[in-house]
Amino acid sequence: MAKLRIGPLPDDRPVKRTITFTAALDALIRDYAAAIAAQDGLSEAPTIEKLVPIIVERFITTDRAFRAPVRRVPAAVPHKPPPNSEPSQSNRERHGDQSTIAGSE
Repeated sequence: MAKLRIGPLPDDRPVKRTITFTAALDALIRDYAAAIAAQDGLSEAPTIEKLVPIIVERFITTDRAFRAPVRRVPAAVPHKPPPNSEPSQSNRERHGDQSTIAGSE
């Protein structure tokens, strides 16, 4: 069978975690849920169990420091200048081209 464009499907089974909040953090999360309800015109605030995973996911996916290593380009890719480009200083010296750079003599 030909390889399909969509690769393996992600494992989306829920994983249950038990965490403990300080009383101050619990109050902040409840206030945040109430603010969401007011903003969106909801009759009830979202539950903490529904809200916390969304907050954590948003935090992690927008953390630039966490994502930075993923975006690095492998250093093994050699860089070739495009054809018809200006030769580098070392190429000019190698080929005897002694054109001067503005402001230098």
